[in-house]
This record gives sequence, C-alpha cells and structure tokens, in this order.
Amino acid sequence: MQQTERRPHPLALILAAALAAFASLASCAANLTLAVNPDGSGTLAVDARVPESAAARLRSYSAAGTAGSGPVAPLFDPAAVRREAAGRGLATISAELPSPDRFRGSFSFRSLAAVAADPELAKAGILRAGTTGGETTLSFRLSRDNAESLPLLFPGLDPYVLEALSPPALDPYPAAPEEYREMLGALLGSAALRELETAEIRVQVRAPSPVVRHSGGSVSDRTFTAVIRLMDLLVLQTPIEFSVSWK
Repeated sequence: MQQTERRPHPLALILAAALAAFASLASCAANLTLAVNPDGSGTLAVDARVPESAAARLRSYSAAGTAGSGPVAPLFDPAAVRREAAGRGLATISAELPSPDRFRGSFSFRSLAAVAADPELAKAGILRAGTTGGETTLSFRLSRDNAESLPLLFPGLDPYVLEALSPPALDPYPAAPEEYREMLGALLGSAALRELETAEIRVQVRAPSPVVRHSGGSVSDRTFTAVIRLMDLLVLQTPIEFSVSWK
C-alpha cells in the first residue's frame, strides 16, 4: 500500500488498524487494549475488521483496488506496521491478517511515558502521559486545534481512501454534520452509512493499580473504558477526550 511521507507514531499504530476500518464497520469497529505494568512498561493490542459486504466498496478507493491487485487484496498491511513499530522503538509481538479484511496485532513498550513523549505526538498534544506525586495520568485529546495531526492515526490506511472520505475534521471550511452524512451516503451507499453511524472504537486501559480519577469513560475494577463514535472522530464538531489516573 502507498504510504504518506509523515511517519506515524507507534501508539497510533493501534488506532491505525481500528480507524482503517471505519468506512463500513457495524456496531463495534475495533477493540483497543492498553495494559500498563507497575514499572511503566506494557502492551498494546488491537483487533479490527471490515465486513465482507463493504470491503469491495472500500477497495475501490484504495491501492488494493488497482489493476492486477486481485478481488480480495488485503486492506491492511502488517509488514508496514511492523516496520513503523521497529523504527519507533515499539516491539511487535504479532501483526497478522486472519482474513483479507481483518487486522489483529499486539505490541510491547518499555515505558509509557517515553511512548507519549514522541516529538510529533507531543507537539500535537494528542496523547500525554506523566507521573506527579506518585500519580500517573494518561490523557487523549483530539480537536479542531490539532486536527491536522489526524493522519498520524492512519498509518495503515491508503491515503486515497482518507482523501475520498474527506473528513470535515481536516477541512478548514467543513461541511455541516448532516451535509457530510449526505455526502457519505452518496459515496458509500445508505447501508454502509447506517453501519458507519453505529460504528465505535472501544478503548480500554488496564491500570496496574486502582484508578483514582477518570473522565470521558467508565471504570470497572482497574479497567478504564472509553467509547469513541467514528462519525464523531471524522467530524470533530466537539473535542474527543478522555483521561485516567492511577497511583
């Protein structure tokens, strides 16, 4: 698959596979799990799938749909994900395609703070992690103020697909949400639009100790869960943000 010049952040590799499926996922688009150990190390895991009924339509806007690529060319590129992970100090445990329309991978890191301190991601302010007074806080924020960094979250997605979908979040003069829905309906069809409007990314953070405060989600035992609607992500009419803290 073709790649943009801007290299994606390793933590974004998890969201990458999840978001690459957004054009037509039903119900839960992907599951993203971040498990943090007491020493700050941990693992990241993702499982994302594009339904077979919508995969052909998505391929028509991607490099996978070019002449000679075959009718079921993979929509995800695990080799590219492995390369990016290695280049950014993230160890790939697994990165595989259970089917041409599904990606499943897991990655390990030595320091959550070091991952979040990547210059590009830190400058954008999308992800922050730090410890003060023995309390560690992880926060995520994506808004119109840093929307130009949205492509950082799509390293595995063909740039032509993102261009075809024209997210209002990347447009300096964005269409109203209802106008955007009408455009997607014309581009993808009414059935795919209905799936898109119910698609979600479920993010879970498994803390190494009890959660002392959180926002933008819910907590059960030591696990924080945030649910991001994909349409909200593409439109960014209001900021998408959550945070979780533990001692």
